[in-house]
Amino acid sequence: MNTTTGSAWVLGILMGLLALLGLIMASAAVDPIFYGTGLALTAFGILFVFSLIKKHVG
Repeated sequence: MNTTTGSAWVLGILMGLLALLGLIMASAAVDPIFYGTGLALTAFGILFVFSLIKKHVG
């Protein structure tokens, strides 16, 4: 595994955790701002992981 692939794995795992944190944040939200922020973090994390997959696979 070269450095680029290894760093992509680490970044992908961190973005996946960020997306999970966004879901937890949205599920525990008591106002619309935190709910929207949680969903935005989730969307950003998922789209970032998909872009990593697109860049490194095809």
